[in-house]
Amino acid sequence: MILPVQKVMAIVPCWKESAADIEKFLQRRERISQKLEKMGMEFRLFFLDDGAAGLPTEAPRLIRHESNQGLAQTLIEGYEAAVAHEWESDIIIRIDSQEHDPSRIPEIADHMANTEADALFLPVCYWVKGEVRPKMMDIAVSMEKFVRALSPIDTPVIQSMYNVRFPLGFQAWRRDLLEKILPRLKEGARAFEHMTGKKVTWGLDLLAMLLAAHERSDKVDFLFGGWSEPWRENRDAEKIAEQAHRAEVMVKVAEYLGAHLKR
Repeated sequence: MILPVQKVMAIVPCWKESAADIEKFLQRRERISQKLEKMGMEFRLFFLDDGAAGLPTEAPRLIRHESNQGLAQTLIEGYEAAVAHEWESDIIIRIDSQEHDPSRIPEIADHMANTEADALFLPVCYWVKGEVRPKMMDIAVSMEKFVRALSPIDTPVIQSMYNVRFPLGFQAWRRDLLEKILPRLKEGARAFEHMTGKKVTWGLDLLAMLLAAHERSDKVDFLFGGWSEPWRENRDAEKIAEQAHRAEVMVKVAEYLGAHLKR
């Protein structure tokens, strides 16, 4: 069953983002709103202020931290506030200001308004200038393989792709699905800290995907999120191995929460 989309909310976590990154979002907000209005949709944009020094006073905030609390805690609080907000959005889009393109928001809303997708992920493909750019066909095949690996969970596939080839923090949710997985998402963050002695950071996005796929595997979809030149420190073998290990731990957390592993 395809459900209508009338209200679209975007949430943007902020900490060390530059004033230029933030201004990019504020300048595009009106154009996005106008496009969505032509589609019969309303739009709200909120920042998740995690002790961000560069966020203008007039910027709309959904939550505000006086000091940095970390991405995972900020996202969890942001999701809770978005789900409970009196405006009652139909979809909630989680987007970063540094590597994600806010002009894709109308396309996301259109896709979710015309398909049965309740969770939509937009992989950003790492590509460094001077290297051979991957073909879109190859990216699509890889992402289809990745989505299939979410439920039941295929750990080697997830380890080989998540945040190594494709960062997947660009996500969109039907509000009811996000509300449903939030308690387990919070429990998973605590479990990750117990297992590793460290607070969860980027891995929260992976856990959210695994929980969504476990809940509604037939209603998970993806669109291409664009190109991004990765931070150099994300390219070395040690960093890639660390990311793969964290992904493996997050898979164990998902299994602890009830998700199924591929046997």
